[in-house]
Amino acid sequence: MLKECLEVFDDNLKKMGEALILDSYVLADGTYILIGRDGQQKGMMEVHLDKKTKNVDRSHPLFSLFCFYDYHSQLISMNKPMEPKKIIHSNNYLSFFVKKDSIVSGKLTEEIIDGYYAVLNDPVNQKYKKSKEAVTIYDLFVREEGEVDQKQVEEKKNWIKEHIFSLQGVDWEKKDYLKLFFEADKSEYEREGRRYFLPNIYNCNDYNIEIEQVVYGLPDNNLGMNAKKPFLSIKSRKYPASYLLDGEQVLLQKKFFDYLMNLVSAGFYHIYVDTVRKKIHGCRTGEVPNDMEAGYYLRLKKGKTEAEILEQDNISGYQKELASAFDFQEFIQGQSEKRQGSYKRYYHRTDVGGLINEVFFSNYLAGNYMTDAGAISITDETLKQNLILARNAIFDWTYKGIDRGFGKLLQKVSLDLIKGTLLNGYQERAIWQLNLRLSFRKYFSPEEGKNMAENISALKASMERKVYADTLIPLENDREYYYAVGQLVAYLLSLNKAKDKNHALLNPFLNAKTDGMIKKRLLQIYKKYNYNIPDYYKRIKNLLGMVEGYEPDGSVDQEMIILGYVSDSVIYIKSESKEEKTNE
Repeated sequence: MLKECLEVFDDNLKKMGEALILDSYVLADGTYILIGRDGQQKGMMEVHLDKKTKNVDRSHPLFSLFCFYDYHSQLISMNKPMEPKKIIHSNNYLSFFVKKDSIVSGKLTEEIIDGYYAVLNDPVNQKYKKSKEAVTIYDLFVREEGEVDQKQVEEKKNWIKEHIFSLQGVDWEKKDYLKLFFEADKSEYEREGRRYFLPNIYNCNDYNIEIEQVVYGLPDNNLGMNAKKPFLSIKSRKYPASYLLDGEQVLLQKKFFDYLMNLVSAGFYHIYVDTVRKKIHGCRTGEVPNDMEAGYYLRLKKGKTEAEILEQDNISGYQKELASAFDFQEFIQGQSEKRQGSYKRYYHRTDVGGLINEVFFSNYLAGNYMTDAGAISITDETLKQNLILARNAIFDWTYKGIDRGFGKLLQKVSLDLIKGTLLNGYQERAIWQLNLRLSFRKYFSPEEGKNMAENISALKASMERKVYADTLIPLENDREYYYAVGQLVAYLLSLNKAKDKNHALLNPFLNAKTDGMIKKRLLQIYKKYNYNIPDYYKRIKNLLGMVEGYEPDGSVDQEMIILGYVSDSVIYIKSESKEEKTNE
């Protein structure tokens, strides 16, 4: 996967050059100062990242130059500094990075400054002498690009010691960076950056091997292979590292992860690498590319020093636009006006994913796709359990175009969620959820849902006709029976005059496994509230008689019980004529 992604990145890098990285480069918060060749301050810039928009003001005339200098002066990680006490965070003599607090608190001393430039002046003896592998890499670099300019190192050290503690115009109260850059040709910054990167870019130089004067090693990106993690070693190989790269390849991989870090720093956590069109799409949550013939999906997290790939998957034939539009239909009419805007046609996967998030998961899903299960702060256990069960499949369908098993899983979790909603007393919301469940049934099983609206209407009409009949009319099938059970349960529970309704009374019906359990529980509820039922109430007698007289064949249809429960009660339909009232 990574190899194919690097090929796409390399193709883009060759077309755009380093601008591919620098145009989206995100500078750390702080004060940036340019020191001219004459030793005088030539420019100053303040950088502050807007945490909401993930943007910084890039309008300053020196912004692009600072990005270039900064990029080539960064440490790979705080575990690989050029100054052993980790107070100074730059990697070459042309730059000087320090936290303002280190100056204010006195952590930065002349001794530390001397130590920093001593390492830059003689890297082999001051830093790499304990690692022959690092010395080998550094010697190869020196052969190609030359020794360090010791005169410049001394000049920059003297300037820093003379000025760093008395700089004017710096807000020392802020807990951010002070970054100084000495004006120089860009090629000098690139060379000195490579002087640092090459000996430090591998995960651990102990795994390096040299073949025909070319060093191969284990890259550092998203790897932590060391003595504390022996399980990462491949013991059956002569070289236990998972894979080895030469200097050119490892620098390319570093640039790719630098590019990913830019994207995730700007809020683009979802990366699509199109291996056919040779494009890389960075997307914020809720965004997707319009289409992808083939490629990879990467889910990123911003780590302390680099972008971390939390998840990767193959993408094949992704289309943002649905093959056929999704219709969210109102099969059961509710009372809430705020729901009405939801019942419409949807054309894009992301819009349907947003609908699932809002209707089924009360807007808890979108922010918890990647949250550790133990860290999900939802008190409703039914909601939490179903979110954990379904989130991967919903994410894959929405953001990767993977349809396999999605419709079936959605039917399972939606039924549990509707039950939970009803048990919490939110009947109007349950109607909303049931409509979405039925809409998905129709979408994924067109034949089954072909006449769904008409069948539900016919079911209601049949029940009304039988309840209003002068004589008892038997139920015709299991669907009618369980719908009638839902109607009867709703009526009996409505007789409860307690101020605080006990919705737990509904639970045995929603989770009943046999018809015997249903009838037993109905009898208990009937005995509890029958004192409120008028003797002359013909409708309830018919409904009770139909339910008591029917023996279902199949398993309990919980969906039909819910449908009967949330639908308008046939018992409470207002009479349309005085004659009907008289008959009652």
